[in-house]
Amino acid sequence: METTDHDPSGVPPASEASDAADGVAAVAATEGGDRLGPHAPALLAAEQWSLIAARSLIWNEAQSRAAVFLTVLSASIIALALVDDAGFGDQTTTLALVLLPVVFLLGIAAYIRMVQINTEEFQLVLAMNRLRRAYLTLEPGLERYLTTGHHDDERGVIATYMFDHPSRQWLWVHFLVNTPTIVATVDAALAAAIVVLGLQAADAPRALAVAGAVAAFLLVWVTLLRLQLPALRPLRHQTPRFPTPPDPL
Repeated sequence: METTDHDPSGVPPASEASDAADGVAAVAATEGGDRLGPHAPALLAAEQWSLIAARSLIWNEAQSRAAVFLTVLSASIIALALVDDAGFGDQTTTLALVLLPVVFLLGIAAYIRMVQINTEEFQLVLAMNRLRRAYLTLEPGLERYLTTGHHDDERGVIATYMFDHPSRQWLWVHFLVNTPTIVATVDAALAAAIVVLGLQAADAPRALAVAGAVAAFLLVWVTLLRLQLPALRPLRHQTPRFPTPPDPL
């Protein structure tokens, strides 16, 4: 009679158990034709931390640029006030017309970079939403525990920012109070001040100086805001891979 060796506990050897687990993981992580192997969780986690680091870096840059601009502006105004108190007269206006345009250009550079950072932020959030989609592919039961979005369309990004079905009017209000818009407003006010100083140096009438200041403010403010408008729809040229399903009727 032939005999076969077997484990009386019924547990397969470690190598066979590992192979079986890997096979189950690969099969279970299949959604829409995508197969995620046993190393997918570690790779996804590494990519997520990379995206988190990138978001931290760009927001540190945004805060630094705004702080540098406002600090230089404040220092320039204080310096001009001290020069004026010293009784330099027309020389104060000349110094202001040399110094303030440099500060204005610094503000424009800060604004443009902050608009770019907003667009980069949307792209990073979209990438993190895709990673959450992959996590749900691995573990579908996690969906009810997620607060942020896991779809890579506009609704999914808005969900990640935890806006509760915002209206278009609400998004416009958010657009008008965000940091780039505040910087644009300061830039516009600085442009108006430069125009007033220039007209005063040319002995222009007060009414002309006021009109020039208003025109300069509106021109700069509207121009800068128009540069920011594409940031309202940063995903308009992209086709989502995992779109948000339509709301049930």
